[in-house]
Amino acid sequence: MNTKTQDRFPLIADVRVDLDALLRLDHACDPKACSAAGCCCGSYEVTVSPKELRRITGMIPESSRFARNLRTANGALENPFERIEKGLYALDTDERGRCVFAYRDKEGFIRCSIHSAALRLGLEPYRTKPFACTLWPLAISEDNPPVLTVQEDAYRFPCNRRRSRPARTRAPEVALIIEQLFGNTFLEELHHALIPHS
Repeated sequence: MNTKTQDRFPLIADVRVDLDALLRLDHACDPKACSAAGCCCGSYEVTVSPKELRRITGMIPESSRFARNLRTANGALENPFERIEKGLYALDTDERGRCVFAYRDKEGFIRCSIHSAALRLGLEPYRTKPFACTLWPLAISEDNPPVLTVQEDAYRFPCNRRRSRPARTRAPEVALIIEQLFGNTFLEELHHALIPHS
């Protein structure tokens, strides 16, 4: 990898970071902008590891207060997971293709019941939700080393806009996602890598 490419894809904690993609992303989660067909909760198969499955399972009783489809007609809890292969599961979807944990709040906004349940319980949502959901609209590849970039189709959603020029500073919501999932040290190293691009 030449020096120019290394500058654009710095290696931070064994992860290559696609600086150009991150600097062009303007992201602001806005549940009122979601439509039934055009929200991230209805556009992807969300896979979870056994560890995530156990964590999410513990959230189901509280999540079912928000997403009523997590309970059967007689009040029993539904199994919201589908086994894909050994050690890998997917979150089930409803008849509209939306994640079974998604629900409409009183204002009609689409929300995540795991997120809402975590807030009600005083927990950090990013520690309870699937990694893929918390990472979105960012994505991490399966390359070696993995590449942290922007989800390929992220710009078809109303909460994401492509900046015509790279941002001069880190975007607050993108920085928050990175800090929550990768830690403050990772974020600071990323900020240091951004300095030549400012």
